[in-house]
Amino acid sequence: MSETRKIKKTIRIDQESASGLSAFTERPMPTEHEVASFERVVDREVREQEMESHLTEIYRDKKGRMVDVKKMTVKKRQLVVIKMFKRLLIVSLLSLVSYFAYFYFFARGNDMGGLEFSISAPERMVAGEEISYEVEYYNPTKFAMSRIKLELTYPENFIFSSSSIAPTNSNYGFDLPNLPSGGRYSVTVRGIIIDKTDAVKIISGRLNYIPLNFSSEFKKESSDATIVSGNGFQIGVDSPGMAFVNQDNELSLSFFDVSNNYFGDFNLEFALPEGATINLDNGSNEKNASSSDDKAVNTAGIFVATPSSTKMLITPDVSGKWLWLISNLDKNTALEKINFKYQMKNQPVDAQIIIRLSKKLADGKKIVFWEQVISPEIIKSDLNLTLFLNGSKNNGAASFGDTLSYTLNYSNKGENTFKDAVIMAVLTNPFLDWTALKMEQDGDVRTGKMIVWTKKDIPALAEVRPGDEGEIIFTIPIKNYQDGDFGKDLQISAYSQYGVNNKESAEGQNKSNVILTKINSDLSLAEEIRYFDDNNSPVGSGPLPPIVGQKSSFKVYWTVKNNLHEIRGAEVVLNLPAQVKWDAQSSVSTGSIYYDENKHAVIWNIGLLPVSIYQANASFSISVTPSISDQDKILILSPGATITASDNETQSLIIKKTTPKTTRLEDDDIANLNNPGRVQ
Repeated sequence: MSETRKIKKTIRIDQESASGLSAFTERPMPTEHEVASFERVVDREVREQEMESHLTEIYRDKKGRMVDVKKMTVKKRQLVVIKMFKRLLIVSLLSLVSYFAYFYFFARGNDMGGLEFSISAPERMVAGEEISYEVEYYNPTKFAMSRIKLELTYPENFIFSSSSIAPTNSNYGFDLPNLPSGGRYSVTVRGIIIDKTDAVKIISGRLNYIPLNFSSEFKKESSDATIVSGNGFQIGVDSPGMAFVNQDNELSLSFFDVSNNYFGDFNLEFALPEGATINLDNGSNEKNASSSDDKAVNTAGIFVATPSSTKMLITPDVSGKWLWLISNLDKNTALEKINFKYQMKNQPVDAQIIIRLSKKLADGKKIVFWEQVISPEIIKSDLNLTLFLNGSKNNGAASFGDTLSYTLNYSNKGENTFKDAVIMAVLTNPFLDWTALKMEQDGDVRTGKMIVWTKKDIPALAEVRPGDEGEIIFTIPIKNYQDGDFGKDLQISAYSQYGVNNKESAEGQNKSNVILTKINSDLSLAEEIRYFDDNNSPVGSGPLPPIVGQKSSFKVYWTVKNNLHEIRGAEVVLNLPAQVKWDAQSSVSTGSIYYDENKHAVIWNIGLLPVSIYQANASFSISVTPSISDQDKILILSPGATITASDNETQSLIIKKTTPKTTRLEDDDIANLNNPGRVQ
């Protein structure tokens, strides 16, 4: 501790008034110990000043400010490899920028093969619709291009119609104008494609050119594709799954959803197994024709157009066997059917019937744009069973609440007698109301899907001799749709089969034709005529009940509901009674409503009604001014409105009608309190 303690000494020098050499010589001399102590003190002071100076430099930053040593900032030292990588990356980026800058400003236009060439085709098209191909080329180089030739390879079944520049080689070769540096030129080629739906049609092209003042030829190629989206209309085929040897079997074609028919007229052709024949069903087609004033039928049973005909026409085409020409197909002929009868003379190994629609070109070439193959099961049986629904063997459609009327014909076409025959009818669908089944000949109902007739029910079945025949008739209704029925099967299957010796045949043996009936969408129309609305506010005016000579007005409300299937062409029509007037004041949630003065009818044109739109509403006002002859009478305000629509799923026409409404205002509870409905 004594070594570190500072020793302070004071050297006192007496101040005297006298000075000079004598005074100096009289002062006492310091001892050696005192001199040594003084030197130590001086050395210590010098060292302390040096240390303080060095520490000050250490604890100051670059700007000369003191650093707080309580806080330390530690900087990581970069590795040498990272520093080298950063430098290399910077050098590479600078090199790339320099390269692209050089290419863009100096070398870009020096590529004589840099001509840009492209072909653009529509993504989708309807068969027979005219389309355009756009061919474009652009010269980004600094050289002018000459002797430019375009050669196109069209898709199969493409029919050239025109182009923006005249071709020089048939319809596919073009000599194009020279193109200066920076120039752009295009060519438009138009035509039609006839092919089957979903066909992919590819157009390709080659462009040959020579840079001006050069002799080398360059070539560019390009291509694009178009998909045939459809024919512009839909085709339906109805045919039983079975065909009987040496009997008339039915087949029908229907055309619907006609958006555009670009073909005009076209051919219908059949390819049949050996020995088979097919012809128009004259009786059925005559019946269809007789329902229209615009159509007549010639002696061959073919539709013949009159000047005001608005129906689809079919006439024989003498250029081929089993070939017909179809014309006058447009939006107004949707859902029209053509019925045929065909016969099989034997049981062919391959019983395929091929149905084709084709377009014949001016040069005689025929292009098939639709084809369907049906393969009926050919049945050769001595006891033939034929099932009819509402007079037809074909598949069809029905609505909820409809009654299905079946007729089962049996006939012995062979040489043997059938003893104790058993005939069965099998119907499957959860919507059939078996509790309301009605039979002209009683039978045994089993398991809720089968009816069995034996000789106990029909005595003639005890012995069916060659040439014997008979019929069995029964009806069964379709239940109404309920909210819990969603997801149930909407197709009814019906067929018949037979057994002998009082034994039922195994399923699938000795079977009749099968009739499939699709159930239409649950479309409904409700009509209300009211004086007061649901809030008991008056929506009508004038006296209630009506008074002779005074005007009374009422509000008509229509509600259309639909589920299960999309419907199209929906329209509601109300033919007003003579004394009822249209007062307008209408509103609709969808479509349009108007008054047809010539027909004295209110028409609500709904059009397309998808499943997503469950309900549509319309309202309008009507009025009546009773005459003296109407006194004490209940007047009819509506004979019932009718809705018609086409079901997109079943391809069937749905027709529903409401009940008549009178001045009693059957749907207005408030008005009914004191309104007898009789004109006062």
